[in-house]
Amino acid sequence: MARPPSRPERICARAWCFGLLCALAGGVSAQSLPPHAPLRILIVSDEVNPHGLTPAELTQPGEIAAALAAAPALNLAADAEALLEIPTNEIEQATSRLAPPRGTPGAYDVLVYFAHRIPNAGSDTVVRQEAFVTAVDAFLVNGGGVVSFHHGIYRTAGKESMQALLRGEATGAVRWNTSAGQNVINVAPGHFVTTHGVAYPGALAYADPARGVAAGTYDAFNNTPDERYPVLELLPGPGSVTLLFASDYNEASTRHVLGYEHTRSTWRGAVVVYQPGEYQPNAFSGNNFQILLNAIVHVAARGAVLFADGFE
Repeated sequence: MARPPSRPERICARAWCFGLLCALAGGVSAQSLPPHAPLRILIVSDEVNPHGLTPAELTQPGEIAAALAAAPALNLAADAEALLEIPTNEIEQATSRLAPPRGTPGAYDVLVYFAHRIPNAGSDTVVRQEAFVTAVDAFLVNGGGVVSFHHGIYRTAGKESMQALLRGEATGAVRWNTSAGQNVINVAPGHFVTTHGVAYPGALAYADPARGVAAGTYDAFNNTPDERYPVLELLPGPGSVTLLFASDYNEASTRHVLGYEHTRSTWRGAVVVYQPGEYQPNAFSGNNFQILLNAIVHVAARGAVLFADGFE
């Protein structure tokens, strides 16, 4: 009898189908990246749908891998597991794959963290989550890069140690806004993640001195519809945080963190967090997808000490 496909294999199959549909429909727009070494990318993902979006609207497991596989600007390694998406409920598989240090056989360059929870199936779920967090920390020490995408930054029960590692957490009842969405304001002009290939049709006055953003006029674009997080707090801890993106919607506050970079002296690697990503048509096209690609290449280059002109 043939062996039934594993969950990662099913996610990869779904990713292949989604990628084919994108290619046929032109759903993943062309992006640009500078030349970079071949990358191996690991994704940990799960699904939450608080607004009752349709599958065509909601960013779901399998679709990040599909979008990355369909991006010609992203130089992926040639081996069969160079781009692998693993469900949160099988997080121990990600833990084992993060173990090889950067530059050794089988090592991954970047972890894309798209998990809003810890495992909720099987035994020892908290133990498995904590082992994963320990592995992510060691991965960063050894030069791996981490991109927390969308609900990866949201805190749920048992996820506190991961939020401490990321140095930020979103909490509260999220709002789905279809009229104004949210503005994405580039508060780090010149940074590779915020600048390379990103088109800003407008500019907005903004200031957040408490988070290191001086009063000024900053380039901006709008995501509509989009999911608004009422609170995304930077947490105390080691290392430094550089705010990359902010927004000005009036919900709980008029200052909102949408993205940042976190580094530590004990890490060769770095963390980049980017919150927008609920709405699939925006997540994998235009500016938002360019930012995700920029973040992946940026943390990979930083960890490998491969910075060139334009990588800051």
